[in-house]
Amino acid sequence: MVVIAPWMLAAGQFGLSLFQGQQQQRAKQQDWINQVALQKASDEFAGWTASNQARTQDLNNSYRYWQEKVNYGQDLAYTSQMRNFELSKAINQAKVVARTRSSAMADFAQNSQALADAFSQQAMADAISVMQYKQQALRQQASVSATMQEGKTVDRYINDYARQVGDMETMRQLNQGFRERQFTREQAGQIATFLNRYNSQQLYERQEIMDPISPFPPLATLVNPAGPSFTGARPSATTGFISSAINATTAGLNTYGAAKAWTYSGNKGSDD
Repeated sequence: MVVIAPWMLAAGQFGLSLFQGQQQQRAKQQDWINQVALQKASDEFAGWTASNQARTQDLNNSYRYWQEKVNYGQDLAYTSQMRNFELSKAINQAKVVARTRSSAMADFAQNSQALADAFSQQAMADAISVMQYKQQALRQQASVSATMQEGKTVDRYINDYARQVGDMETMRQLNQGFRERQFTREQAGQIATFLNRYNSQQLYERQEIMDPISPFPPLATLVNPAGPSFTGARPSATTGFISSAINATTAGLNTYGAAKAWTYSGNKGSDD
């Protein structure tokens, strides 16, 4: 019968525990290396993604800026057309205003002159009529004086002719006053008509047309830096070996103590 000594079991357990500890330490080392490699790849991928997004954004901004420039050129051309249209309307309206006001002034001058001429002619006709009446009265007075003897009858005829001349002069003055007031009213009516026609057409006020705002060139897209990352310190080989050795020693001692208690050399052992 083969008897395995407790120290052999303890040595085997020590070696097995030490091997397992070293394997675990190697696994930790490999896991740390994998984490570092993954973090490096993640950082590089994040940087590449950010740069690619920035280039894509810059390209989109450039295209949008080009489109805005095209729209700006179209708006600028439309603004020029609108200004030319407003200028054409102002010129045409100015011509209409000039014709209307010239016609109003010509009609006012013609009508005013016609009124003045009619008033002057009527005044002249009245003056001639009174003068002729006075001449006729003087002839009648002379005829009466020549054909009649002096006396009350002659004086009465002469006074009657003089009174008629005075009445005629009074009527002429009254008619003159009436015609002057009528002339003033007609002149006021002509002035009102002239002003109404003169102001019937006004100059066109051009609308203020603002130039379109030129688009601003896009700025370069900022690339945001990747966030900080931390993978921890590299596992220490010395510390791992010491920990494995301690664990292996502890396991070996425990195995040795347990095996010693059940072998033939122990207090509870028995012969086979």
